[in-house]
Amino acid sequence: MSGRADRTRAELIRATTRLVREVGYAQTTTRAIARAAGVAEGTMYRHFPDKASLFLAALLEQHGPVVEAVERLPARAGQGTVEDNLVGCLRELATLREAVLPLELAMLADPELAAQRRRPPYPGGPGPGPPVRIAEYLAAEQRLGRVRADADPQRATMILLAVLFGLAVGPPAAPGPVDPDLIRDAVRLLLTGLGTAPG
Repeated sequence: MSGRADRTRAELIRATTRLVREVGYAQTTTRAIARAAGVAEGTMYRHFPDKASLFLAALLEQHGPVVEAVERLPARAGQGTVEDNLVGCLRELATLREAVLPLELAMLADPELAAQRRRPPYPGGPGPGPPVRIAEYLAAEQRLGRVRADADPQRATMILLAVLFGLAVGPPAAPGPVDPDLIRDAVRLLLTGLGTAPG
């Protein structure tokens, strides 16, 4: 990308962040974003294939350290314990609660955003994200014999993220991060299973 293209992309992200903060995801239109960024609406689509991609880029831009921590997770295979590595990753993700939940809920309510959400990442866009990185980490630990051979890393990842999302939207409804002890309990339960009581 040229310097001008980089500046335009950055301005689109800044405008999106500002508008979402002021009026919410549902009311932030591509036309309003383009106007706030001082560009034609068509210009936005030269940088982002759709509204959801722009929203995601704006969200990730604000939370670089969390994104970097998740990106590094696969490299931690064989270090520390599987439990501690997963708990650390999910606790990082839990700090995004106040930023991510409104986008997730908007994507569930808005048919256009919901359809865009299922598309693969676009070239030059955000990386694969937490679902892919956590599954890669679990697969790496599986190859090292630290995760059961019959476990499905992708399904385990979906369960972990579903639990995290449930903890984020469930009671208590007070703002702030998810209870870190609940995150550890969820990871431990997935790793050990419920088992059965003797007798």
